[in-house]
Amino acid sequence: MVTLAEQPAATPEKTRIAFIDIGRSLAALLVFYTHIPGPWVREKGEDASFITFIETFTSDPMHMAKQGIGQLSVPFFFLVSGFVVTPLAMRQGHFRFGVNRIIRIYLPLGFVLALTCLALWAGLEPQSTYQSQDLSVGTFLSNWTLSNYLIYPQVVLMPVAWTMIIEVLFYLLLFVLLPVLRRSVWLAIAIELTFVFVVLMSRSALNETWSLFAVNVSYLPIMIIGQIVWAVTTKRIPLWVGGVFGALAWMLYVLSDIIDVGRIDTSYNLALAFATVCFLMGMFAEPKLKQRRFWTELSERSYSLYLLHALGIFVILGLLRPAVPFPVALVIMIVVTFGVVELCYRFVERPSHGLARRMSRLRKDKPSKETGKIDKANRADSSAKAITAEVTVEFPRVPAEEEPDPPPPPPPPAQPAQRAPRRPQPVQRPQPTQSGPPPRRPAPRSAPPPAQPAPPPAQPPQPAQSPRPPHQRPRPEGGRHRAPSTQQRAGTPPASGDESRPSTPPRAVPPNG
Repeated sequence: MVTLAEQPAATPEKTRIAFIDIGRSLAALLVFYTHIPGPWVREKGEDASFITFIETFTSDPMHMAKQGIGQLSVPFFFLVSGFVVTPLAMRQGHFRFGVNRIIRIYLPLGFVLALTCLALWAGLEPQSTYQSQDLSVGTFLSNWTLSNYLIYPQVVLMPVAWTMIIEVLFYLLLFVLLPVLRRSVWLAIAIELTFVFVVLMSRSALNETWSLFAVNVSYLPIMIIGQIVWAVTTKRIPLWVGGVFGALAWMLYVLSDIIDVGRIDTSYNLALAFATVCFLMGMFAEPKLKQRRFWTELSERSYSLYLLHALGIFVILGLLRPAVPFPVALVIMIVVTFGVVELCYRFVERPSHGLARRMSRLRKDKPSKETGKIDKANRADSSAKAITAEVTVEFPRVPAEEEPDPPPPPPPPAQPAQRAPRRPQPVQRPQPTQSGPPPRRPAPRSAPPPAQPAPPPAQPPQPAQSPRPPHQRPRPEGGRHRAPSTQQRAGTPPASGDESRPSTPPRAVPPNG
């Protein structure tokens, strides 16, 4: 057992889920990289042998040559949303959850959309969607609200925003099912799976707008899988129920590929499988992962990086090429893009988080059972810590050498003092004499017994020890009923040293002795 002297220093308490920070950072970087060889190098005919070398060992073996290795990032982002946003919604309630999601999503999105419209107005070429990109107030509003992905024909100004409408649909589903989710998690998941199945089966029953809606709904099973992992990990549902729900969610996602709902190639299923494996590996490694500032900072900027990377690639490379060699232009583009991302995070995204917290405090929902144990004054600031503690509480623990058990508490020192009153006390010894009259003290032989004791000042002193007459037998109880002394007759208890000393009757003295 590890002693107190050998215990390692206490590690700082985690306030974030480390594997999610690492995963989001890597996923955002993969998306950034994927849009360089795909939409730019191949379409522009750039000679980039080093990118071709990377693609040979990444995208091609994974059968993702058409969309790139960054295709793994989208299902990972969706898994994270189902895993993290579900308990967040249960803690915040309808009003706080709705206000937070709207402000956090739409303010940075509106800023990047304004930059995109400014680039189009200046005659630059952002990422092409091969569709009409006519600038108007209606087009701007439809792209800002993401309703353009639900309206036919589509007018898309920001192609990377197609994943955001799926996030918004999942948030709306959580918002509607929040009362059910708080009472019965398994029932809420069953309703979500049923909703996806009904929409997929009726994709062609109405019009083109409903078909576009079905395309977006076909990605919801990924978020439901993340939700199932959270529910099993935190023991909201049994493991076997989570296995059944997970299999059904996987079947619904594959069904979308079978009936050809919004699929470009056959790599979607493989991307989800690989992203799920990476997610589970990170989740079980969470107890041994440390919270690093690098991953935390990059993860916090992943949303801004996701929104801005395509604009940076196409606008900056379009301005530099072909006057600047491609490797040099690539380095300049990366530096400028990360600079714009930092500005967007500092002056748009992070202030939007503060605004969301202030707006959400305008009204407080009735606390649920999930929030009853959390201090109301610290809810907004402790959401990440609370979710981290909730999510990681069931993870496998690290070995005892790294986290030694606390030493057992010492026995309470007050126990011996509590047992002392149970011992026989000197005042309890005269109790047997109360059942009958006290024994009569024999009078000395030299003088007859007085008829009445004299007053205390005139009372003659009693001898210290009077001999017992020879004809008087010793009492069978060892002299316990000796006549009380003067102090005992006056009500004074005997000394503490006399209570444990045995009483021995005095030996009889012959009269002539």
